[in-house]
Amino acid sequence: MSMEREQNIAKLREVIVENMNIQVPEQLKESDRLYHDLNIDSIMVLQLVVDLEDAFEVSVPEENLDQAVFETVGTLISFIESLVSAKVG
Repeated sequence: MSMEREQNIAKLREVIVENMNIQVPEQLKESDRLYHDLNIDSIMVLQLVVDLEDAFEVSVPEENLDQAVFETVGTLISFIESLVSAKVG
């Protein structure tokens, strides 16, 4: 795993801890499932999207809000990284 990806996962954890009233492990794993392992529900996901847009300075297009994006920490980070690289590129 690249250093940048590790930093993005740490940043995701920070966003979750700061903005949601839930307990998450000290270290998030890419395989952690948002709904089952982190106990994030569908309403919380909507808030998480807004928080991630602010934290990563990206805009999440509503048409790209596929449920699969929120399956695991890894799928969410990949989606965020694709938005960041699209913005930079």
